[in-house]
Amino acid sequence: MVKKSTPPKPAVGTATHGLISRLGLIGLDSLEPVVLASIATRSPLLLIGPHGSGKSLLLERLAQALDLRWRHYNAALVNFDDLVGYPLPDEHGQLRFVQTPASVWGAQAVFIDEISRARLDVQNRLFPIIHERRVQGLLLSDLEHRWAAMNPPAPDEDDEVAYAGSQPLDLALADRFALQVNMPDWRSFSEADQEAVIRAPEAGAHPLAAAQWSAAIAHTRELLPMVQAQWAAAIARYVRIVAALLSEAGSQISARRAGMLANNVAAIHAARLSRDVLATIDDSAWIATLNSMPFVASGRKFDDSRLLACHREAWRQTAARAEDPMSRILAERDPIVRVKLALAATGLPDGELTTIVTDALSATGDGARHALAEWLFESGTLERLSVVAADAVGETYRDVACVQEICESVGPNSARHRIWKRLQQRLGGEADCVSTERQCNLLTALFAANRLSAEDDVDAVLQRYIATQTRLGTAPAGVRT
Repeated sequence: MVKKSTPPKPAVGTATHGLISRLGLIGLDSLEPVVLASIATRSPLLLIGPHGSGKSLLLERLAQALDLRWRHYNAALVNFDDLVGYPLPDEHGQLRFVQTPASVWGAQAVFIDEISRARLDVQNRLFPIIHERRVQGLLLSDLEHRWAAMNPPAPDEDDEVAYAGSQPLDLALADRFALQVNMPDWRSFSEADQEAVIRAPEAGAHPLAAAQWSAAIAHTRELLPMVQAQWAAAIARYVRIVAALLSEAGSQISARRAGMLANNVAAIHAARLSRDVLATIDDSAWIATLNSMPFVASGRKFDDSRLLACHREAWRQTAARAEDPMSRILAERDPIVRVKLALAATGLPDGELTTIVTDALSATGDGARHALAEWLFESGTLERLSVVAADAVGETYRDVACVQEICESVGPNSARHRIWKRLQQRLGGEADCVSTERQCNLLTALFAANRLSAEDDVDAVLQRYIATQTRLGTAPAGVRT
């Protein structure tokens, strides 16, 4: 069973004995499950934040604690020769690279700082290192961890801080970083933690930091297969619904990003369980979703509150048990089909039915909405709905069931006159049109209410009305558009 979502509020500025605070860094322990998941799964990690937010220091202390052979490059200044060494032909005429202490060969971790300031040609050469651990087509067999950091891309004029030269990443490059973390703002820290940050040069990593990080990484890797076995189906469904909701909100994610999100949910849950046996999967899903989206890095605006709303709705649908009639209903995106499923379900509370019917009436356009109201009214469903919902159905049904009278003077060749002429044609002026009294009632009611703004609206409303009647099984024989 999947529990209802109650997303956590990341605790920033809380002095704890978490893994990141063991590195001598204050106020960043809310990032622990994300950073731990990245290390345990060797997933590319991108840190995004203002100058002085601890991006470089976090990765430097982490590499030191794990005793990694690592390279730190400034993408705004690096040349390709700095990465691979100097190319020279050997005695066989083959090109080889003369390695330097700074070249990427043999590194276990690579940290690319200021990646948003890199020239496009440099971004293109960094791409295969991040994506496939290759350079010039050659596998970097020792490379496990790929990290990067950037200031937020140049913001809108009304934002507080602008970083000249910090540009949005190419979307394809941004999409290769599995985890993308916005650094906490130190102004949200407690006063004690703010003072501890100011004194930070006095502090270093705790003597036990290396052992604790190594143990947490090993434990996370041990738990991950069990998490995947238990939650794979629920995670896949959650990610599918989140992706659909984001698309509806105008922010599509790629299939690759959806796969990364699924992996991140499992990895972050394993990381949280390694530190807290009471960690819940729904909280892990929210943390993963919050730290997996490429919106900020690629310069796209998307409010966290909207992302949270998408998460909550996706988890609400995921949490519906398979035997619960709401499971299939909530998963169905078509509002007409959703109403039919709700009416066919046994044991569905009337309150749930009311919500589904109200949502369907709001989501469908004129014509389709009227056909649905007609079907609901004549099937005796109104007695199961709330008074308000039943009134809404009745008001809509009146447009098709009651004869409409119009007394209006319109100027010749005006827009209203052209709409009225099209309405007359559709309701009997053409030999291949079958008109009905209810179609006439519907169109004249919409005309009187100024709901038809153009001639084509007459055809669109009528087509939706008849198509929805057909789907509901109520269309009279021989009706066509």
